[in-house]
Amino acid sequence: MQHDTWTIELIPTEQILPNEEHDETRVLEVLDSIERSGRWTAPIVLERRSLAVMDGHHRLAAARRLSLQRVPCVLLDYAQVGVETRRPDFRVDGEQIVARSRARVLYPPKTTRHIFPQSLPVCSIDITALSM
Repeated sequence: MQHDTWTIELIPTEQILPNEEHDETRVLEVLDSIERSGRWTAPIVLERRSLAVMDGHHRLAAARRLSLQRVPCVLLDYAQVGVETRRPDFRVDGEQIVARSRARVLYPPKTTRHIFPQSLPVCSIDITALSM
């Protein structure tokens, strides 16, 4: 099966909509890794129209703590991506996730799991370039 090449775009952090709470310990680990390397290496994956996070809540929280203006992102839609719940007490689908993102009603951490048809791209961007 052949897949499209995914493009990495720089998206303003204030436009990105989380839909899950994050684990503070994990945010601190991600923050430490970014600060030590000085580089952003894993794009956040967003739903194309709403800019709801599919993958990267902890990276987004770290970016906001670093006061980054923009972050590398891959924009996809739910026609390309599968989603399942990790918690039996929640129903999840793309429409529900986008609605909760827009309403600012967050799922607990690690509620959703997105299934991508190919490996996500990597990048290596100096974080000072993301602060402007």
